[in-house]
Amino acid sequence: LDVVGKFATATHTGEPLHPKLAGTIDYLTSHQLLGQVVTDTMDEFKPPDNCITLSVSTGNAHIWGTLSTTTKMQDVRLQRILNLLSTGITAFACTLDGDDVPSEQQDALALLCNAQFKISCLRKSSIR
Repeated sequence: LDVVGKFATATHTGEPLHPKLAGTIDYLTSHQLLGQVVTDTMDEFKPPDNCITLSVSTGNAHIWGTLSTTTKMQDVRLQRILNLLSTGITAFACTLDGDDVPSEQQDALALLCNAQFKISCLRKSSIR
C-alpha cells in the first residue's frame, strides 16, 4: 500500500524541466533569499517609467493613519510581496524582445502580471 506516494505527488504535472533548472526552482521556492541578496537584486531592476503598475505605492497617508495596527502590518507584508513580484516581472521583461515574444514567454508574463493584479486587489480589499 503506497498511501504516501499517492498523496505526495502532484496530480497535474507537465513535461519535466531540465534537471538543473528544476533543482534550482525547487530550491528557490523552498528557501528564503538572504536580505542583502534581495536588496542588491531589486536595486538592479527599478520599475520602468512607462509601466506605472509596476511601481508599488506606499498608500495614502491620511488613510494609513486610520488603519489598525493589524491592517498596517498586513499591508506592509503585501507591499513587500508586490515589490518582489514587480521586480521579478521587470527583470523578466528586460529579457524579452518587445517585437517578438514567444508564446511561452507571453504566457509566463501574463500569469506573473495576473498574480500581481490579484495581490494588488487583495491589498486594496484588506484596507477597505
